[in-house]
Amino acid sequence: MFDSRVRDSVDDIYREAAEIIRSSCFSSLLEEIPNMIIIMNPNRQIIYMNKMFSREAGKKPIIDSQGMRPGECLMCIHASKTRFGCGNTDFCKICGFARSIQNSERGLKSTGECNITLKKGETLTYRVHTQPFSHKGRRYIFAYLQDISDFKTRQLLENIFLHDINNSITALNGLNEMIDELPVDQTKKIINDLSLRLTDEVHSYRLITEAENKSLSIIISEVNLDDLIDNIIESLLNIRHLRNRNIIHKKSGLSVNTDETLLRRVLINTIKNALEASSEDQEILVFTTSEENRGSVKIRVKSYPLIPKDVQMQIFQRAFSTKGHGRGWGTYSIRLLTERYLGGNVNFVSGEKQRTVFSISIPDLQES
Repeated sequence: MFDSRVRDSVDDIYREAAEIIRSSCFSSLLEEIPNMIIIMNPNRQIIYMNKMFSREAGKKPIIDSQGMRPGECLMCIHASKTRFGCGNTDFCKICGFARSIQNSERGLKSTGECNITLKKGETLTYRVHTQPFSHKGRRYIFAYLQDISDFKTRQLLENIFLHDINNSITALNGLNEMIDELPVDQTKKIINDLSLRLTDEVHSYRLITEAENKSLSIIISEVNLDDLIDNIIESLLNIRHLRNRNIIHKKSGLSVNTDETLLRRVLINTIKNALEASSEDQEILVFTTSEENRGSVKIRVKSYPLIPKDVQMQIFQRAFSTKGHGRGWGTYSIRLLTERYLGGNVNFVSGEKQRTVFSISIPDLQES
């Protein structure tokens, strides 16, 4: 509780505020704010960053990052894809940060969200606020960034998990209402399917949560790829809405030393995406080849439907799904598990000539 009953005049308050803002201590206070602050010139080059942004960018001397653009500092994998850098790729057209900057270049305050894709499948999500201002006749943009990656991940996982669990509960309630009318064998099969689905949902939730928290450990063993893929296809075709899909697996006779649990999850998500995108008269092909010069294997999943261009730009982003907002961790988890934990890489092509092909390269992790 404050004991003083004396207040300064309004004129004194304004004078004091102006002096503080002009003082060096105010700049020092901005440096210590626990969120990221940058100022960009008209070419979107950073001319000022506080300590928090510098730490996020992984640069020790602040001067190292000055003159660079935001995506280049934050290590976005797309920023290096053209010689002109951040802001000049197709991916930049859907970047929430770029859109917010564009709004401020038109003189507007702007707020948005952006996903920065890093190496090894990782994604950072920021809430971004931008505001234009002028100084000595030159226009600048002030940007404030807040890392909301953990919040977005938790929100996504909870939404998906609760949605899937609710679907299973709805199916159980429907079974309960019809149980007296169904043959015993059919009832047992439905219960078994629901049990397997619930088990898979719980396991998926735990796996992705540990992967995001970087607490996932791997267990290396020799994996027969033909057996693994056959088992996955059989389990997926037992799902009611996928039973009549047309999928062909070309056997390779190949094995690889890797973590079978993680590879299984990667292939389940990849093959399931292809099955769900295809109609019953469209063939899906799964085949494996060896890459002897690299000591790895490549598993390809080919399907007929093409992926729209705007979807291709977002395909590996966290929280993106063609199933709707807050649904599916699909391709994001494929890249995350493959690149961060299995040491491999994931890519895809989608065009009239080759149709849609997802390729997953997995190195042999056998320890010497």
